[in-house]
Amino acid sequence: MFLVNKKSKNMKTTFKFSAVAFTLLLSATVLFTSMKPADEGGYDWMKGRLDSSKAFTIEVLEAMPADSYDFKPNDDQRTFAAQAYHIAYSIDYFKRALKEGASAKWAPGDENSKSKAELVKWASEQFDEINAFILEQEASDAFTGGIISFLDHNTHHRGQVVTYLRMKEITPPSYR
Repeated sequence: MFLVNKKSKNMKTTFKFSAVAFTLLLSATVLFTSMKPADEGGYDWMKGRLDSSKAFTIEVLEAMPADSYDFKPNDDQRTFAAQAYHIAYSIDYFKRALKEGASAKWAPGDENSKSKAELVKWASEQFDEINAFILEQEASDAFTGGIISFLDHNTHHRGQVVTYLRMKEITPPSYR
């Protein structure tokens, strides 16, 4: 009797284990075969972030009075105008780099050559162009890495000019 009970108990345990394994396997099969694959596509999901980056950067550039665009914290730093120029030029560069890859050349020219109005207009146009270009692309890891580099670079220099505003006792626009 003991032997029969032991066999019966082992069979019950085996059956329970098999039932649980089958249920898990069936659940996983249903789950993974019913999941919709990730949508193919581009970067529409980034539109809000791209628009916000443009709006915030332009607002920061507009916050500095035109007669203070020559301000720089010390002799080793760029002027506010040069920072604004660098922001606008780098957007153009990143757009070209995203299109052309390593063949895109960095040749910014004179960073103190434009007025406030010219710089704000140029930066706005560059944002419009790169944002439209990004939104037209199909998603890829390499391209996403380029977008992150572009946004990171812009954020870095925007942060620098926010510091310039504070040094001039100008309250910068609120972060968004």
